[in-house]
Amino acid sequence: MNMSQNLLKYALEYLQKGWSVFPVGKDKKPLLTEWKPFQTRKATEEEAREWWKIWPDANIGIVTGKISGITVVDVEVGGKIEGLPSTYTVKTGNGGWHFYYQHAEIGNKTRTRELTDIRGDGGFVVAPPSVTDYINKTGLRKGGAYELVADSDLAEFPIDLLPKGQEYASPLNPADYAGISEGSRNDKLHALACSVVQRFPEKQAWHFIQLTNEGYRPPLPAGEVRAIFQSALRLKIQKRERVGKRTALIRRLSDIQPEEIQWLWPERIALGKLTLLSGDPGLGKSLLTTTLAAYISKGFLWPIDKAEAPVGDVLLLSAEDDAADTIRPRLDAAQANCDKIHVLESIQEVNAEGETTRTMFSFRKDLQAIEELLQSLPACKLVAIDPVSAYLDGTDSHKNADIRALLAPLADLAARHNVAVVMVSHLNKNSGGNAMYRTMGTLAFVAAVRAAYIVTKDQENPARRLFMPVKNNLAKDIGGLAYSIITAENGAPVIVWESEPVSITADEALAIPEQNEEHTATDEAIDFLRELLANGEMEATEVKKEAKQAGINDKPLRRAREKMGIKPKKADFSGGWKWALPSYEDAQSAQDARTKERAPSAGRGPLGERSGDGLLKMVNEHLDPNAKYID
Repeated sequence: MNMSQNLLKYALEYLQKGWSVFPVGKDKKPLLTEWKPFQTRKATEEEAREWWKIWPDANIGIVTGKISGITVVDVEVGGKIEGLPSTYTVKTGNGGWHFYYQHAEIGNKTRTRELTDIRGDGGFVVAPPSVTDYINKTGLRKGGAYELVADSDLAEFPIDLLPKGQEYASPLNPADYAGISEGSRNDKLHALACSVVQRFPEKQAWHFIQLTNEGYRPPLPAGEVRAIFQSALRLKIQKRERVGKRTALIRRLSDIQPEEIQWLWPERIALGKLTLLSGDPGLGKSLLTTTLAAYISKGFLWPIDKAEAPVGDVLLLSAEDDAADTIRPRLDAAQANCDKIHVLESIQEVNAEGETTRTMFSFRKDLQAIEELLQSLPACKLVAIDPVSAYLDGTDSHKNADIRALLAPLADLAARHNVAVVMVSHLNKNSGGNAMYRTMGTLAFVAAVRAAYIVTKDQENPARRLFMPVKNNLAKDIGGLAYSIITAENGAPVIVWESEPVSITADEALAIPEQNEEHTATDEAIDFLRELLANGEMEATEVKKEAKQAGINDKPLRRAREKMGIKPKKADFSGGWKWALPSYEDAQSAQDARTKERAPSAGRGPLGERSGDGLLKMVNEHLDPNAKYID
């Protein structure tokens, strides 16, 4: 085991002891920009591994005080160590000593006697097997290896070590609590005892209560003071027993009022819930999030469903796209109202010295900051996180329990603010199979959300994109959508949706076709359609029903229809779609007509506010004339 592995091993062992650790340099200075947060919370194992990955030779710092439950007596070379109770002991790199004791509320760097300090609340010590090397204030080279010389249980802090007047080092002064009049002494002393026994060791607290009582006029009898103190100790024990106790909480269903699901995009993306969008790079996932933002900013009609998007604000978290040269041009191309769309740039923090630092958003640390931001945006309808993996802050994306623990607070936040949260992810390298298992990382991502979608290429036409449902716990499956990406007048990409839903499943969209089998199935479907439609047109639903009875699936049936140039038609708006064999002339022109047929109308929506002729011209110029579309 090399030195860096050994240091990480010890750091993890200290974490298991319950001590708060962080990396320090050879000069005993913290390597973190801000280490004080670890005075109130312990680092995770993932954080420690990440630190020692960045700084393989970093020394180990242990935060003293309440967070670690330790107070350390630091005796320099030549200092007096006789009379100190046996406890966990370390020899320092300079030849001095660190004696670790149970926590006592004593300020850091309290000087007890010559060459002896206390490392208490707000301080830290360097721990074995760290090796220091630095130049001290006098210009001398100092340092060496820290060595554990006594691996003992922590002894109680030796109060007698403190100089007179600090016997029970406390921010409290007994004189401040003297002068209590007769009639209120018992209540006041009991309240004070309950406070100090929580904060100080028993001997220290008892001595303080005795001194306080001596200042009362008249003092309470000694037996009564002892009874008051014992009562406070019992309450402390009861409180300690309650800490960490887990209690099952229930709620009667008759007290819960039923509520309807509220939708951002009806039956696809719900308000107050988490939604996942996965796909390979370069397919337009990020473009989809800006498209959603544009719809919400203007109240455009959703494709196919033709329901109005609720108008509101949008918050975008984008770790990969630049706001100025990518996000803004895309929103302009989609005709968004950019006044309602906000990009999270960073999280700002002010440290104890008043210095300001900026960091990337973290699920583990910064949900409260997002909560406050959403409170300032009461009309926010969508939070888009792209990609979700960029904000895990060291959490292992393949650990089911860790991801569930991370996403549960996010789901609660979405529900509290009735905002849709759409997370973008990538697909793993598996080919085909169940689409449920294709999202990168643990299955917990898919399990934690209420709806999940994948974006993939149409295998028959790589320029065409499929937006397919993988899971929807809140509504029936209403099929997927297809879209193409064209270039707008400002040079940015923009999405053009097809006017009909996609009938295949996500599993079928991701499956790698067997060429020979697909060819045979399509040929069989062509023969079937020629025979079935020989006597004239038929309702599309009836054709599909007959095909299913003949053992022909939707996919080869669709391909056969496209190869034969069969174009679904509607006689009027009240009737259904009908299929018919094309005449010789129709067959010849089918390929040319297909491009015009799939061009979107100049209705209300992105691009739709332009003139009809201009829109058709732009779409026809950019869409692939060989694209195959699903009825």
